[in-house]
Amino acid sequence: MDPYSLISQFSYVGLFILLILGGLGIPFFPEDLILISCGMLISFEIIEPFPATVIAYLGLVISDSMLYYAGRKFGRKIITNSRFERIISPSKFLLLERKFKKHSTLIMLAGRLLVGFRAQVFLLAGMTKVSFIKFFLIDAVGSAIVLIIMVSAGYLGGIFLESVKKGILYMEYAIGFIIILGVILLLIYLSQKYLKRNNKNSQ
Repeated sequence: MDPYSLISQFSYVGLFILLILGGLGIPFFPEDLILISCGMLISFEIIEPFPATVIAYLGLVISDSMLYYAGRKFGRKIITNSRFERIISPSKFLLLERKFKKHSTLIMLAGRLLVGFRAQVFLLAGMTKVSFIKFFLIDAVGSAIVLIIMVSAGYLGGIFLESVKKGILYMEYAIGFIIILGVILLLIYLSQKYLKRNNKNSQ
């Protein structure tokens, strides 16, 4: 089942759970796709915009904070985990760590905005003992930007799909009208031809 149908069935609770799972890096629930689906459902008036955006925002911030605390609690044990190596190799992670110490603010903001870069950065923020207040403020800003972009894209996409559906419906009506008109004109033509033939035969 895709995120769109899950959100539409379970509404706000489904949206929140999916964003937590997506934020934690579960591959079947990509975070950006969930946010786009949220925007589309708002455009279809299946969910209300205000509660949906608030819940989506909380889902983003909470999942990011969970990663931060995981990095802070487990530290370098995470790097040696085989699952983590699938995301990023230890050598690349060490390179990222060196850059992180110099440009932590910029990298944390980029981590929130760039797909496939988030989990590593948030874990690293916890591992390097970045202040939670600093992490939270940067993540709050980055999450708001991502939320606005993705939900707006989904909303506009939903409006476009609705207009396409209406256009197709109008085309079907138009084609149906043309077919009916064509049949009527054909019947008139055949009737006139038949009447002319009868007149000639009667003479």
